[in-house]
Amino acid sequence: MKKIFLSALIAAGLAGRLCAASAEDSRIFTPFFDMTLSEAAFLPSEGNIFSGGNMNTQVGLLAKATRKDHLFGLYNFNYSGQGFTPQDSKQFTDRSMSHGFNIEYRRVLTDRIRIRPGLSLNREYRRTGANEVWKNGLYNMNSFGGQLAADYTFNEEKNGYVTVQYLFRNVKFPNYTDLLREFQNAGNTAETSGGLQDQAMGQISLRPSWNRFFAGLTYTVQNYKNQRVVANTGVYGDDKQRDSDTALDFGFHHSLWIFELSPMVSYTMHSSNQNFMLYKFLGDTSPQFGEKYYDFKELALSVPLDLNITGKWAVGGALGLQRRAYDKRSARDTDNNFTSAKQVNTMTTLTASIRKRINEVAMVRLFGSFIVADSNNKFEKYLPYNYTGKSFGIAYQLSY
Repeated sequence: MKKIFLSALIAAGLAGRLCAASAEDSRIFTPFFDMTLSEAAFLPSEGNIFSGGNMNTQVGLLAKATRKDHLFGLYNFNYSGQGFTPQDSKQFTDRSMSHGFNIEYRRVLTDRIRIRPGLSLNREYRRTGANEVWKNGLYNMNSFGGQLAADYTFNEEKNGYVTVQYLFRNVKFPNYTDLLREFQNAGNTAETSGGLQDQAMGQISLRPSWNRFFAGLTYTVQNYKNQRVVANTGVYGDDKQRDSDTALDFGFHHSLWIFELSPMVSYTMHSSNQNFMLYKFLGDTSPQFGEKYYDFKELALSVPLDLNITGKWAVGGALGLQRRAYDKRSARDTDNNFTSAKQVNTMTTLTASIRKRINEVAMVRLFGSFIVADSNNKFEKYLPYNYTGKSFGIAYQLSY
């Protein structure tokens, strides 16, 4: 169940719209650039010390054809290296790299209303093993689609606006195949053993913003083209898999005296008609059945705070909390058996940092974090569920 790419698609499009919107002025061409680099060392409670880096870069250009017509292009590159991750997501050693291209036409209809149709192309590469090369990643993903958005400005002085957006993506995983199905039936076609993650994704969202406060309501649907729902007999039925997410978020970014505060909270309800068969070993004739195995509710909270000591120096701290509670998935014991309790995962992160502003567009930050991951799932052969860790690193940001 690889769904991390969805948030990347949405975030890239949203960031491009927000940053470019603030740059619209009398110039014919307005460039936009934002880059964040980080490198850190990770010390887990079990296992060896390792290091990992992250890079996120957005390069955009806004072209003004007439007073009412604009064209905006955005390229986004993201690399996510080794690091601590929430439970049920990926291994510490997993890495990903993505390239996103977005082009958007903007038409001003009135003094308060603007429409923004656009197209998007994205390629993502994943490495889940040390010997796996980028082009052969099992979860490599290609997507293509479009959007139609409308902005309504209700308060220019306080930057108050409401955005309604619909976007769609055709998503393909060219290298993904179900190895178990191929093993069980060597005569399987590509439709039954490959292409099982291919899907059509649609999303509608409503996002108000005012005076550096923001909120959102987002509904996302994923319709799988080939993947079918497994029954309690262990046989795939006729129904195709369908997932949906309903997400609410709220946050703000404000300064009060020498303090800078940027809290954000989100709540996500995920629903899927897919079930799960727990095979304890190859050839297990009595697998355990997990109905509605992927339904969950997740709360995420982030509270970063900076204390400005001088015009250039600041000390900071941050609290991060992510709690996922599954509706029907039972936790497992150390012997890989389902228990009577529903699975709950919690990950808490405490961070301290020192920041220096080099100039108006660049800054550097030294940071240290303490992570506690806790779950009532005790079977950890494939993914880590209960661990603590420390990380120390440096981050550099350039934005204009």
